[in-house]
Amino acid sequence: MESIRTLEQLRDIVGEPSELTPNKIYPHLSEQATDFIARSPFLVMATVDADGMPTASPKGDHPGFVHVQDRHTLFMPERKGNRLVISYQNIMATPKVGLIFVLPRCSESLRVSGHAELVTDPDLCQQLSARGAPALLLLKVTVTEAYFQCGKAFIRSDLWNPDAWPEASRVSFGREIGSRIGKDDDFAADLDAQVLERYKDSL
Repeated sequence: MESIRTLEQLRDIVGEPSELTPNKIYPHLSEQATDFIARSPFLVMATVDADGMPTASPKGDHPGFVHVQDRHTLFMPERKGNRLVISYQNIMATPKVGLIFVLPRCSESLRVSGHAELVTDPDLCQQLSARGAPALLLLKVTVTEAYFQCGKAFIRSDLWNPDAWPEASRVSFGREIGSRIGKDDDFAADLDAQVLERYKDSL
């Protein structure tokens, strides 16, 4: 197995982008990007810790849950969760973020990069309430780059085609945690039931 270590090696394999492609990359949110965010109920957020180790975290709520203040500024509300706040610890160490906004049944996605900080603002937290509760805090993103990703990943994966979907399934957090701490199946079943009850609070 040979490692690819230079841009020249990489370009020899994948080639060069067309001369038009770089023109889709904006240093701010375009009109289409703003509209896309207003309709998107889900995104994936990438951050890195102080050692450069990355992680990606899903975020979702009602369509348009991310507030666009202007073409350079986004605010994402934080809701109740598992309280690990790994991504937010990363942001405090390395204040940069990458977001991929997804719109169901749309093959294209929106990629946004920028500088990130955690802020509080009682009025905006109240404005971005959901299910009767204001946001706990806000992630402010100062956009430095935004562009649409072509739809090949969604088309190849057949993600939006119900006929291609597998049977519904769940992950057992009871098994994941129980295996780490030496607990039995009864513990796993009890914890899974607790998780399902907590999910109801998100509806």
